[in-house]
Amino acid sequence: MQQAGFMPSIRVLGDYVMKAGSSLGPRTIPDCELLYFPEKSRGVYRCEDEAIPLDKPCFILTRPGERHEYTYDRTQPSRHLFIHFSQPGGAEVEAAPFYPLFKPGGPSRIPYEGELLVGMMKQILYIAYAFPERLQRRGGALLHALLTELEGYVSDQPAASEPSRLPPPIALALEMIDRRLLEDRLTVESLAQQVGWTHEHLSRSFVRHLGKTPREMIVSRRIERACQLLLNDTRSVKEVAFSVGFADENYFCRVFRSVKGMTATKYRKTYYNPPYREWIPQPDGDSLYPPNRVFVATDLQPT
Repeated sequence: MQQAGFMPSIRVLGDYVMKAGSSLGPRTIPDCELLYFPEKSRGVYRCEDEAIPLDKPCFILTRPGERHEYTYDRTQPSRHLFIHFSQPGGAEVEAAPFYPLFKPGGPSRIPYEGELLVGMMKQILYIAYAFPERLQRRGGALLHALLTELEGYVSDQPAASEPSRLPPPIALALEMIDRRLLEDRLTVESLAQQVGWTHEHLSRSFVRHLGKTPREMIVSRRIERACQLLLNDTRSVKEVAFSVGFADENYFCRVFRSVKGMTATKYRKTYYNPPYREWIPQPDGDSLYPPNRVFVATDLQPT
């Protein structure tokens, strides 16, 4: 394994869904930033004096000190994944960056519709969510591989894409959970019937591929949706509980505390931040981490 000094140091990362017509910037940042926009839109990324359309799925590369801003699509929400990081070697590599794509004058947009590189980026976000203490070692190594593969993609344009990592019935069940999340009578039996599996087979497959039973996944999805509403909506805790499919407020409060380790009211007071008002509540889909979440590196090594 390569030494830590030859790995990028991750600072902040996340997955946002921005409101239609919102914007970010102008601003400059001290880090490198890699973003991915998974859907085409009428949004525009402006870097220095150049206007770059976000009209196809693409990676966006921002270099330290570049003045940039985003104007998001006025007709639809805009999702993007992002990672802020410093390059191996720190400030001394600014004139000759470790990663050639981040050299001054390098590309600002790389169109990409494959699965591999996006999957690597999502895996880094999953590590930040599930194993934050391992982010620099595992996430840094994976980011190094991602940037290396992205450079190779620019050079030779591989055409093949990876197949979906989840069996279609499980992906369909997750889609149905998100679609029917507000129904207090959503059951594992009904999900199994819709995907053509038995209750037992669906439950075993969920645990094998996702680490949770279907019932646990339903509760987890509801709590994560509730977290989004608590941060970007003014509804009361009771109204939020009903909005995500809980028929009883007291039961919702018990489940929320058992999952998050604090009450819903304390969660709102602790994590509320005005920029969250620009976010759109989103279902998890087949994601391994909750959307609209920022992860701050907590395992940075002293430099």
